[in-house]
Amino acid sequence: MFRRHKHDLCLLKKLRTILLGLQAVISDAQYKQASNPYVRHWLNELQDAVESAENIMEDVNYEALRLKVEGQHQNLAETSNRQVSDLGLSLSDDFFLNIKEKLEETIETLEDANGKNITVLPIVGMAGIGKTTLAKAVYNDEKVRDHFGLKAWICVSEPYDVVKITKELLQEISSFDSMFNNNLNKLQIRVKESLKGKRFLIVLDDVWNDNYSEWDELRSLFVQGDIGSEIIVTTRKESVALTMGNKQISMDILSSEVSWSLFERHAFENMNPKKHLELQEIGKQIAAKCKGLPLALKTLAGMLRTKSEVEGWKRVLRREIWELPDNDILPALMLSYNDLPLHLKRCFSYCAIFPKDYPFCKEQVIQLWIANGLVQRLQKYETIEESGNQYFFELRSRSLFEMVPDSSKRNPEKFLMHDLVNDLAQIASSNLCIRLEENQDSHILERSRHMSYSMGFGDFEKLKPLNKSEQLRTLLPIDSKLYSSFFLSERVLHNVLPRLASLRALSLSHYQIKELPYVLFIKLKLLRYLDLSWTKIKELPDSICVLYNLETLFLSYCCDLKELPLQTENLINLRYLDISGTSLLNISLHLSKLKSLHVLLGAKFLLSSSSGLRI
Repeated sequence: MFRRHKHDLCLLKKLRTILLGLQAVISDAQYKQASNPYVRHWLNELQDAVESAENIMEDVNYEALRLKVEGQHQNLAETSNRQVSDLGLSLSDDFFLNIKEKLEETIETLEDANGKNITVLPIVGMAGIGKTTLAKAVYNDEKVRDHFGLKAWICVSEPYDVVKITKELLQEISSFDSMFNNNLNKLQIRVKESLKGKRFLIVLDDVWNDNYSEWDELRSLFVQGDIGSEIIVTTRKESVALTMGNKQISMDILSSEVSWSLFERHAFENMNPKKHLELQEIGKQIAAKCKGLPLALKTLAGMLRTKSEVEGWKRVLRREIWELPDNDILPALMLSYNDLPLHLKRCFSYCAIFPKDYPFCKEQVIQLWIANGLVQRLQKYETIEESGNQYFFELRSRSLFEMVPDSSKRNPEKFLMHDLVNDLAQIASSNLCIRLEENQDSHILERSRHMSYSMGFGDFEKLKPLNKSEQLRTLLPIDSKLYSSFFLSERVLHNVLPRLASLRALSLSHYQIKELPYVLFIKLKLLRYLDLSWTKIKELPDSICVLYNLETLFLSYCCDLKELPLQTENLINLRYLDISGTSLLNISLHLSKLKSLHVLLGAKFLLSSSSGLRI
């Protein structure tokens, strides 16, 4: 199929050039899709065509790599071996100037309720006003922490699912036994037993359901708690606040003075506002359009602080999106997204696969971006990881990502997206990046390219619909509590995953897998990212050595893994390898042969005069 002809090389280069041109067209169309549904539909069709062309390129690339490994047609392989682009709030920074007063008011309300068995305190306000920020400030306050023996934080959101809420609550306060699965009665009994006689603080974040009967059923879980137990509820709906509690904390919009102070602090962080008087005047008009919403002010200011030209600020002020009918996404957030360069738009929209309130790991996200061709080297002598870090920094500097307050050396570099920012990412992804539980429609499953799902008992039934997702490129199981371990059906490994031949990124982390079928990696030959960390795997099948595209491999805490296959050297593009916590694994025989390896985590080197270098 592949011969060393000049015609072949020219054809590949021409196809790559056409793809780059189409990406530019897509970038321009994305500005117009918010206000024109016809453009949105046309854009979706164009993206499908681009991805089909990319799949052809990937097949060509794989065959070229195979020939390279076999020692044939090396020049063609080197020419072809290029990736084609695929289509929480930190409290120290987000008290929003006046939130300290609300914090003191909320804590006083909690203290006043000590004589009652259980008190429900709703925090109510419009989107982006700081409800969750206030709840987090209370939740992490030292005085509050010492007062309650048990704490739990549950993201409720939509749709309301009492089984899901009960499971997550059980995971927070005790442990979830998968034997209970969806048996609500058994789950509720376990929750009541865990809370009995204890003084607790539970936060139910982002509640929309104002059905009193359903709330009364949920509230029955908490009645056996000790005197002084509290439930904090955050909601945008006044009706929810009235249904769930008597007294409430109302979040007000910021005054014009405070709004400007917050905007100025972020927008002029890198320049002296006194030397940019014209920008100040335009900035005050932009701040006024944010209508006193802290999230809008901070996000838009984060975008503008990289712009020093007056005309750039004026363009933001004049944008039509300010005049669009009210919707769930703040115009300021959409403006911030529209201002992103194309490569950052793709990386941001990819993060729609993460659930709301899910703390994602910076390093994992960067490696997933790289695996899907979303990161290109910014400088000639810069590594791809350094470019990915720069991408991440840019999105964080625009307040689209926020560091989790309790990130530490033990649990470093975890980030969140505000609920509205998460909504924005979902809209931007146009159902290309989805969460399985929220998207069961067959058309959406066919269109999806990147998918996450919640780990749990019965994953085969959950994953069976993936036979409609033949073009899927990322499959990411999400363990919302990050500490659990689950069984994975053999039928998933043998019947579901091998059909996903377009996968670039696959995670099986935290599954109790002891072995993998040989045929799996024969079918998933385009994989660039593979995460087998925290599994019970004892040995890897030899077929993993045909993953010539594989760049990132996580084997951390595979405590039973002793050695890698003999032909591991065939992984000629393996760039990132994590073997942390694999004390039995010996890879000294393979290191010198992994020519592309740039990052090796978890290796311990000992020098020995008799046997050379060992791990």
